[in-house]
Amino acid sequence: MNLKQTVNNFVRKEKNKITKLVPMKTISTKLKTLAAAMLVAGGMYAQDVHFSQYTLAPMLLNPALAGLNQCDYRVAANFRTQWTSISGLNTYSTVAGSVDMTVGKITKYNSFAGVGINYFYDQAGDLKFNTNRVDLNAAYHFMLNRKGTMSLSAGLQGSFNFRSIDASKATFDSQWDNSTGTVDPNGVKETFGRTQMMFGDAGFGLFFSALTKKDHNFYLGFSLVHVNQPKISFYPNSTDASNVNERLYMKLSIHGGAQLYVTRKLAVVPHFMALVQGPAQQYNLGANVKMRLSNLPNDQTAIYFGAQYRGLFYSKGGPVDAIILSTRADYKGFTFAFSYDINVSKLMPATHTVGGPELTVMYQGCFRKKPRPGHCPAL
Repeated sequence: MNLKQTVNNFVRKEKNKITKLVPMKTISTKLKTLAAAMLVAGGMYAQDVHFSQYTLAPMLLNPALAGLNQCDYRVAANFRTQWTSISGLNTYSTVAGSVDMTVGKITKYNSFAGVGINYFYDQAGDLKFNTNRVDLNAAYHFMLNRKGTMSLSAGLQGSFNFRSIDASKATFDSQWDNSTGTVDPNGVKETFGRTQMMFGDAGFGLFFSALTKKDHNFYLGFSLVHVNQPKISFYPNSTDASNVNERLYMKLSIHGGAQLYVTRKLAVVPHFMALVQGPAQQYNLGANVKMRLSNLPNDQTAIYFGAQYRGLFYSKGGPVDAIILSTRADYKGFTFAFSYDINVSKLMPATHTVGGPELTVMYQGCFRKKPRPGHCPAL
């Protein structure tokens, strides 16, 4: 039995429970909610961790962004939790932190190299399905003209992953009593082949950015990670080949955006991201309104307000989607951002539109008195 089969068992048990204990007029709504939960759980297992504020998690978004910041170094921290109305506080939560910086000498046309490290911890579900991951990124940024207004970046990524699950919290068919509609905690339990695993994987990315005469900025990125598709089964010795050979899907990411000034202080910042990982697809499309609070060219103090749509599509269902509202402030190298997912999917009967809050804190600083030549993309 793998995690997907465990979810199937849970849904089957809940159907029996609903039929036995709930008035008939409410059964249809509850079964629809369970079906939506099943869809989301299956999609989560197929997909990597992701943030709604994906442009503010650069080391997770694309390894080619290592060292590509406003000055010499960047430190970021992200926190997210979701579905508290269904599963309780922190049942689904993600914490991430990253540091990246420029390294070596600046060469022809102000080209330079960068390195970065990213760590995240993710916890999902009552079984405490935990993922710890460390990414090491290295990139080189080629300035395509003397003014440094066009750049092409290439990056490589190596990752170490540790996953675990709390088998003591699992229940199985053998423990379910249809006559009473309860679970017998002393019933016969199945065993997992293992409850912990470690594996490594690799990836790469490309990123293009351009700055026009009117300070309009455009960028487009591409990354492919988990290229070695490591095995991730908790049943490595199973007689079922589908369990033994279960692998982490490769993930393709395409992302882009722009910063378009309408006036000297007001800009529109559209952005998008498309992710494809096995049978799962995710599409984000949104925009921010940026308001600069200073006329000084080197003062980047600004506030942002924005919204985006997220759609999740799976080979056997979907879409499951959310509307994301966000706000952000930039001040003296610091960035503070907050977003909230408003759930508008088939899970609404259970979530009551409660999705997930997300908080980001970032700082970009300089080792030298003058910032490096060239431009930084408006992520």
